[in-house]
Amino acid sequence: MAVKTPAPPKPIDASYKPTASITSVPANAPIEEILGVIERDGGVILTNLVSPEDLAAIDKDVEAQRKDTKSTEGSAMAIVPKETLAVPGLVGKSPTVAKVCESPVLDRLRTSLLQENFSVIREDYIEENTIDPLLSISITFHIGPGGPRQRLHRDDNVHGTRHDGNFELAKVRQFGCLIAGTKTTRENGATMFIPGSHKWDDSRPPRTDEVCFAGK
Repeated sequence: MAVKTPAPPKPIDASYKPTASITSVPANAPIEEILGVIERDGGVILTNLVSPEDLAAIDKDVEAQRKDTKSTEGSAMAIVPKETLAVPGLVGKSPTVAKVCESPVLDRLRTSLLQENFSVIREDYIEENTIDPLLSISITFHIGPGGPRQRLHRDDNVHGTRHDGNFELAKVRQFGCLIAGTKTTRENGATMFIPGSHKWDDSRPPRTDEVCFAGK
């Protein structure tokens, strides 16, 4: 379904200096340490998660798909600027992406955050059940020159998630992982992030003077 969006947002002033930052943790750090940062801040940078060789393989796989990539303009992904090429369905197009998705640290994180275990009484016995996480999207973004920034938003809005300000890590409904295929900076489109904003309720709008960047 086509979605109409307002004109692109104004760029963040180049003189703006963030007062917060995103915590970086080695990808091989104890899972409890990583989860602790996620609970506190809402996100974390995992260093050395993907090898340079795997990044090169992913880039090669993606390059082969670019000629068939359509603009996001007028699509359901209209929040993504039209200058950005978005190649969807990556796990089916890149064996390396599929391998990365199954890496031990990502498997443990999504299991810890999203796996649901519950019991059902069947008359004379108790049945133990598990609902495993479901991959909902795998996509790559190639930000072209002159593209505007995205508007600040919650990624879990796509699932219709409501936030009442009473955050519980055990009740989150989405776990997202962004992999930088190149050195990211605020000038080339590094992800904007507001530490702690995952604990806000839905009445609290984000402000651009609260963001920090996943890059220098």
